[in-house]
Amino acid sequence: MTPVFHERSFDSYDVQDRSSFAPFVRGRSSGIYIFEFANGQRYIGQTIHFAGRFPAHIRGSDHHEAWEDITRLMVMDAKPADLDELEFQIIAWQKDEGYSLRNKVFNFGFEGPSQLDSDIPIIDQLHWANGDSDYDIADIREAADRPFEGRTKLHHSPEGRQPWLNETTDDEAWPTVANAVCADLGAVIARAIPEAVELESIYWTVSDYPNTVGGRLATLNVGSVEVLYIPREPIDLVRGGSENVKIHCSRLNMAAGTVIDEGELQARWQNTPLFVSNMTRQPSYGIGPVDNVIIPTGLVGQALDHPDILQGVREFCLNLMRSGQSGIFRRWHAPELARRAYEEHVRVLEDNIYQL
Repeated sequence: MTPVFHERSFDSYDVQDRSSFAPFVRGRSSGIYIFEFANGQRYIGQTIHFAGRFPAHIRGSDHHEAWEDITRLMVMDAKPADLDELEFQIIAWQKDEGYSLRNKVFNFGFEGPSQLDSDIPIIDQLHWANGDSDYDIADIREAADRPFEGRTKLHHSPEGRQPWLNETTDDEAWPTVANAVCADLGAVIARAIPEAVELESIYWTVSDYPNTVGGRLATLNVGSVEVLYIPREPIDLVRGGSENVKIHCSRLNMAAGTVIDEGELQARWQNTPLFVSNMTRQPSYGIGPVDNVIIPTGLVGQALDHPDILQGVREFCLNLMRSGQSGIFRRWHAPELARRAYEEHVRVLEDNIYQL
């Protein structure tokens, strides 16, 4: 049976200037608690031992610095078996009520302290997410010129060596599929990930020709979630209204609601040649729903020229970085593929490429 609660389930206490919360939970064992802070934010937690849990919040822990601004404590008793479901429900309830939460779990886009804050000041994060700041192309150029680190599986794969379009086309924007893939990787890395070069392999990684989900040419992961991926199998498209072409397509994720409303592509994007309109979707990851669009490989940078798209991808990447570092994906990071992505992005800028 699904556990239930309501607002009156909580006992509420004013805890300003209190060094210990133990007197308020004496005799209690397991349950859910809510902290309210001086700035109006809240935090929802669960515990099987109230008195033992609170010191880690008040004095600080590996997860966050000491919270010295707690003003109110709300407590609800609950069985240990019900805690996970209740925590999930109560976080969703508090978000629906309009509260800003310091939770990371079940709260994608949380506004509390993050490890990223020590790498990028919060004010710079806000400017980045709002599209008010740009990346340093000098850093990208320097990264593109770093020493060669060996061959990539992508560039030596049968798919990667294929011409970018049909054998019969005269379009040479990208000589091969591998070049187009690197152009897309480079565009997202440089334009959507703040301090990308400095934070490479820490907050984001690229996978070289991974076998994930049927096989991909490459995947760009930010934090623990994919932001861009390119399947190995091309699809048939109609180019210029009449020419049939077989082309690889890139899948780009961005903040939910950027281009899709109620499962449908917004009207203003219906006729853009950038998106394969009938294949847009809104999948749900562990962090919640995201907008996923399909773009002919090599043209993701052109999509990012639209301010709304750029902001949606930046917001998505920033929230992923605030949620955590790359973790297990670091072991599969391909530094040479990242270097080639930087290199291709610089070439795109210098040659003013982006025509289909």
